[in-house]
Amino acid sequence: MGILDFFRKNKKSETEISTTIETSLEQSLFANIALEIISPTVEKFGFIRHRIEVKMYSTTIIFKKGKQYIKINSSNYPTDYPYFYNIVLGHGDSDNFTEFDWNSVALWKLKSKIDKSVKAKEYEFPLGEKVKFSISHANQELLKYGDSFLNGDLTLFYETRSEQNIGREPYKIYSPGKNGKYTTTEEPKSVIQKKKFS
Repeated sequence: MGILDFFRKNKKSETEISTTIETSLEQSLFANIALEIISPTVEKFGFIRHRIEVKMYSTTIIFKKGKQYIKINSSNYPTDYPYFYNIVLGHGDSDNFTEFDWNSVALWKLKSKIDKSVKAKEYEFPLGEKVKFSISHANQELLKYGDSFLNGDLTLFYETRSEQNIGREPYKIYSPGKNGKYTTTEEPKSVIQKKKFS
């Protein structure tokens, strides 16, 4: 079953679907299995497909429920080694970088907060026969560590997001000065987002 088959099955949503001609076999397989395993899980909680984008080296799949969203993103871009994927939980505009970068939390961050004894991090991007096992495992972790978020309780999400953003610096802008030396200023939107979401 291909990505377009999944799109046809979900007629109730206004899913944006984007694939490039140069989609890789690895990303296509990852996207198909992620949709096969994770879609039924999140749809039980009222999330619907919002966007599916499969490229040569990356995949982005977004499910939305009101202002909440779940984003699955992966990269096997050569400069991103070790290759990874994430399940990200967010609240707000999932399509606006300056919003979602500050107003979202990776599932592994919730896992670290809930179970301090585990060393959590991004998921390793799986290949071949490992794809189904890896995504099934991530799906189980979504149910375990993202349970409150899935059920609409954002308390843990807000706490984790705040802790994450308090320790972050706003984005920096480097500009050449009149004397040829570069000056550094804080990017204004990210200063606002840091205050808003910390």
